Amino acid sequence: NTLIEARKKAEESDRLKMAFLANMSHEIRTPLNAIVGFSAVLTDEDESFDDESRREFSEIIKVNSFQLLKLINDILDMSKIESSEVKLNEDPVDLMEQVAQIDSIICPQAEERGQEFKIHVHGIDHGHLLGDSVRLRQIFINLLSNAVKYTPVGGSVILDLTEEPSSIPEHANISITVTNTGYGMTPEFIKTIFEPFTRAENSTTNKIQGTGLGMAITKSIVDLMGGRIQVKSELNKGSCFEVVLPFAIDPNGSQEKNGKYLHKE
Repeated sequence: NTLIEARKKAEESDRLKMAFLANMSHEIRTPLNAIVGFSAVLTDEDESFDDESRREFSEIIKVNSFQLLKLINDILDMSKIESSEVKLNEDPVDLMEQVAQIDSIICPQAEERGQEFKIHVHGIDHGHLLGDSVRLRQIFINLLSNAVKYTPVGGSVILDLTEEPSSIPEHANISITVTNTGYGMTPEFIKTIFEPFTRAENSTTNKIQGTGLGMAITKSIVDLMGGRIQVKSELNKGSCFEVVLPFAIDPNGSQEKNGKYLHKE
């Protein structure tokens, strides 16, 4: 029975990886075609364009370049995680500075889709911590970018940040909750959302570009940091992701309640 189970798992893993490669060939080709095509148009000596057209074509090239880079970075990141090459740093983390940076990244994305984006910061007694700020920011961005991406135009995305008691002296548990009024997920897909190479397959989400690695990467980072992640979702109603991460309190940081971030209500 153990051998049969192992074989089934190996076959399923191979199937997922083949499906992933097929999906990636399409995902990578799409922005690459746009980059090559519009670059060729811009450099065509027989064509003359006004400044507005040049700006428009350049913007298309830039957007697709970022999309291609994101795809490749996700693939490389997952490869590093799977081969246990990722090591966490322990540096000073200013939680409110992190939130302000996330706000500046996510707010334009939400505004572009006419979405309401709110940040609630409350109950934070320790805003200066020790940990890996780059990986923490990656968790924030993965959760929030996904929330924006899988929420229809006019929907809402909420980031709730608070602190939970820790049983470990000189440590704090930071709770990050991201809620959206998005497309939601089926109970079947929720079971596999944190596995690599999986994406929800339906007529709506198939139009959205991505590797299907974002949540697997997020889960792996959360695990590395000794935290936990869970999700609740209902199809066509939205999703709620909750992450709780333990941090050592920075003994050299000034601890102000809720920090200096002017949170958006």
